Amino acid sequence: MENKIIGYVVGGGLKESFRVRLTVDPLTVQEGAFVVIESGDYHFYGLVTDMQLGATDPRFADEKSDRLPAALAKALHGQTLYTNLEVLPALMLERGPDPASAEYDIWVKKLGDKVPHPIPVKTIPPHHSQVRVANEGDIAEIFGDPSADGKFIIGYTREQGHPVCIDMEKFVQRSSGVFGATGTGKSF
Repeated sequence: MENKIIGYVVGGGLKESFRVRLTVDPLTVQEGAFVVIESGDYHFYGLVTDMQLGATDPRFADEKSDRLPAALAKALHGQTLYTNLEVLPALMLERGPDPASAEYDIWVKKLGDKVPHPIPVKTIPPHHSQVRVANEGDIAEIFGDPSADGKFIIGYTREQGHPVCIDMEKFVQRSSGVFGATGTGKSF
């Protein structure tokens, strides 16, 4: 499922979630999944917070499609009957132009020693930007590489099982709290 396109942006905004029309079976995506919206020079990182059934015409939602020929029923599901995801945007990362393009070299020179890093979402992806489930590299881009010095794995993503880390040096620089149910290892 990783790196496979699961849908495309159909609406939303900075003050609300992005709406994503699924192009895969809704049973293959779950609430809580991390997703990446790929849009030109940027990747938007978000979390699936809801899934909603929809219909271009409510009359089709009321009729059972098992009475129809298989090809027609399949066309009905996905076009007339569909599922939208609500994706809470969290961070964005400038990826730059296509590495095979001449613009990429110009972009790299402009960056100099700066390394792009995730920042709060300040803009929105355009309609029909492709959406995929986040892979292990995407999770490491946000939470850190678990094999790097100073990184401590605090858990795993619920849906994909990818390690989530914190930077211990940064963690101890500020006041912090550790919350969890009894027996979950808070003291450790």
